This record gives sequence, structure tokens and C-alpha cells, in this order.
Amino acid sequence: MGIDYSKQAGRKFTTKGTHKICVDIESIIYIQRSGGLSTIFLKDNKEISDIQALKAFEEEFAGMGFIRISRNTLINGRYITKVTTNSGKRIVTLGNIALPVARRQVGALNKHLYFCPI
Repeated sequence: MGIDYSKQAGRKFTTKGTHKICVDIESIIYIQRSGGLSTIFLKDNKEISDIQALKAFEEEFAGMGFIRISRNTLINGRYITKVTTNSGKRIVTLGNIALPVARRQVGALNKHLYFCPI
């Protein structure tokens, strides 16, 4: 039993706010919230800003392999290349991007990795 990333294929997401942009869900690497805006980082090195809260993204992408790794960060599990522990802190690597995992979110990451070993 694993995470079915095929649920991302062909699905689109339309950003909220004044500028509506249609994005392929499978091209989202991670989403980070800062200062009232969520920044969506795409695999083609583009960034898109959105006004939605991270919780809304988490609910919209439920069952598609997205994992909350901190209060401000939601990642797409299909892009995880490595998970390391450095001085007691867990770091998840998405290609060449390294992001820290919050202590409270380690369980969610471990559960995901149990179903989808790297």
C-alpha cells in the first residue's frame, strides 16, 4: 500500500487572489507560507504567490502525497530525494533544496516514508 501519485497527473490548481494562474499539481515541489502569502515553488524554477493558507492547500491536496513538514511548509512527497538527520534535526532534500522538518511533523514524514521508501 503506497501513496498514489497518479492522482496528481492531469489535475490543475487555480491560484486565488487578483491574478488567477492555472498550475499542474504534479509540477509543485513545495509550498511555503510567509507574511500572509503562500509561495508555490514549481519544478521549472518558477515561483507563484497565493493568498491561501497552508491548511487550505493541505485539504485541497489531501491523498495526493503532500506532507506538512513544518508550520510554514508543505512538500510534494514525489520529489523527496533524501532524508537525513544532522545533529538531531531531520532534513528533507527535494532535489537540490534542503528543508528542515519540525519536531512535531517527523511522525507524518516517517509515515509517508513507510508507505513510499526512497
